[in-house]
Amino acid sequence: MSLPYFFEPFDSPNIVELSEANMHYMMHVLRMKVGEQCWITNGKGVRCLATITSASKRSCTIDIVDSMKESSSSSCLHLAIAFTKNPARIEWLLEKATEIGIETITPLITHRSEKLHWKKERYEKILVAAMLQSQQTYLPTLHEATTIEQVLHGDEEIKCIAWCEELTDKNHLTLALQKHKKTLILIGPEGDFTADEVHLCIQQGCKPVSLGSNRLRTETAGLYACVVYNSLL
Repeated sequence: MSLPYFFEPFDSPNIVELSEANMHYMMHVLRMKVGEQCWITNGKGVRCLATITSASKRSCTIDIVDSMKESSSSSCLHLAIAFTKNPARIEWLLEKATEIGIETITPLITHRSEKLHWKKERYEKILVAAMLQSQQTYLPTLHEATTIEQVLHGDEEIKCIAWCEELTDKNHLTLALQKHKKTLILIGPEGDFTADEVHLCIQQGCKPVSLGSNRLRTETAGLYACVVYNSLL
């Protein structure tokens, strides 16, 4: 059976303090005892093996037995996607994209975007839970809502834009991607990108790509892009 896995945003593996929420979960939900071990990650590639050295109803202390650092996240995918009006659908995307593997997520502001009900604290909790569920050590970065113009100024080596309008020169996403290259994929709102937005992206070096013959919901298109990208790793 695998050891319990926790997230704490520490900078040094030599100084790891447990939050009140994690102590409560250890003591009252998992009912862990002195001598039992767990894993703790800081979401920046460091994973520590810790042993509980003292425990009471209100607190517990740990000792770091070992630590290891992953050189980098296996995913270099930046998904810039217009958030949907229904928050449950975008929360589903955040969870599943994190489990599959993603480096950065940016809510995209477009001409047809729905009004964004920004719940960053809730969204970040979803990312943490999904990271722990999938036993990863890198927590995806969730940016504030950003315009297309700002997103296009990023340093990604490959930039792609997917939209529904048929074009004869649109290749499938798989043909545009390259393994381990920093990649930006733009997914539009439920009403899709405007012609001007598409033109701007192509002018700025974005490759127009297809996500297949089926018309996908926004969050489904985002997840599909994550799956295709990670299939190369």
